[in-house]
Amino acid sequence: MPTPLTSRDDGLIGKLTVAVAVWVVALAPASGRSWGASAARRSAVVEAVEKVHRSVVSISSEKKAASHSRWPFSPEENQRPRVSGMGSGVVIDGRGYVLTNHHVVDKVQGITVQLFDGTTLPARLLQFDPIMDLAILKLDPPRPLAAIELGSSSDLMVGETVLTIGNAFGYENTVSSGIISALHRDVTLSDDQVYRNLIQTDACINPGNSGGPLINIDGELIGINVAVRAGAQGIGFALPIDEVKRVATELLSTRRLAATWHGVIPAEQHRGLKRSVVIAEVEPGSPAEAAGLRPGDELVRVGALPIAHALDLERGLIDVRPGRPANVTVRRGGTETALSLDVRALSQSAAGAPEDQIWRLLGLRTIPVPTEYVATVSPKLRGGLYIQAVLPGSPAAEAAIQKGDILLGMKVGSRHWETIRPDNILYVLRQPETAQTHSALLYLVRQNEVQPLRISLGGSLSQPILSR
Repeated sequence: MPTPLTSRDDGLIGKLTVAVAVWVVALAPASGRSWGASAARRSAVVEAVEKVHRSVVSISSEKKAASHSRWPFSPEENQRPRVSGMGSGVVIDGRGYVLTNHHVVDKVQGITVQLFDGTTLPARLLQFDPIMDLAILKLDPPRPLAAIELGSSSDLMVGETVLTIGNAFGYENTVSSGIISALHRDVTLSDDQVYRNLIQTDACINPGNSGGPLINIDGELIGINVAVRAGAQGIGFALPIDEVKRVATELLSTRRLAATWHGVIPAEQHRGLKRSVVIAEVEPGSPAEAAGLRPGDELVRVGALPIAHALDLERGLIDVRPGRPANVTVRRGGTETALSLDVRALSQSAAGAPEDQIWRLLGLRTIPVPTEYVATVSPKLRGGLYIQAVLPGSPAAEAAIQKGDILLGMKVGSRHWETIRPDNILYVLRQPETAQTHSALLYLVRQNEVQPLRISLGGSLSQPILSR
């Protein structure tokens, strides 16, 4: 049966269903689709679907049925039947990178992806983020795939037309239309899984649609379908694309996939209909600084790949290796300039990734979360750092920090700092006041309340704390 979700929207308690959670013994057979229409019948909806449909995939997987046995080698465990699951995904890079929900591929054995033309390919789980419920799959396609065009969720309008395409109940490439019913919905699945800031739509989202696209009438991806309210009609939810892009950029980062470092911190800018990516920061001592990249530069291309989103920077550098510089074209003062960027192996970096340093120094694995995750505490907060893991025996463990806490800020002496990026923690640890006090007060969100916890930094400060 579907997994229930509990929503606190408008003070009502309701049940929702993760759209992929229906597990079936067999999926419907795959079949092709013929997409054609006369000029008189060609509506904006038809054109949007034709623009997107080749970028949508159907996902099938297997896992063993549930068992109550506590002994992994018992006869009951070994005889458990295999059941099949279904979901959807979108191609975000023509080399075979597919974005879907984490719950579609969580704890499964064997993943198969069916392309629009009926071709089936094995896939492997490459990266995932269970908090945002996103995952990246990797295929090895025989030819380049059509990548979906990314839109923005910053300008969505209640009432505007949206479309879903996906593997609904195993009927691959099913199209549905509707409107945006509401924005900024919060849905609680469990203490460990809370969906924030969701798009609500009455376009049909069924079991099997999870991980598939919610698109606007221009054929742009504006959300990833994630859940539907059980027992209701026309109440489905999607993750907004701006938050999806932020997480996908991290999952596809060269640091994670290629163990290389470039040192560019990009930011997306929207000015009316014009979207661009500019360099917000260049990390000191980085390959980007050596290449002559500067804050304020507009990123135009990496190699032949146009840069429309921050994700494109990582896509363009995934296959670049140290010693083989990439051509990065920037617009500076209205003039395009080509620069040679030679990425560096993380092992050759003086500091290593901030996340790795924080794990080494404090025993914390963190991931940035946006304002919506902490808005219930204060609307003035700009975000925080979600605690993904705590190392046993570390300063964080001794301070009773728990997985699921959100770190809002740190106080040393009389000074306060917010923590919305891992770099912020390292900055605090490098301050003279921190070296003098050997401890810090951490402000954490736990069960929608702020809790101060003091962490000892004596041993941490004896280790090198470096910046990149």
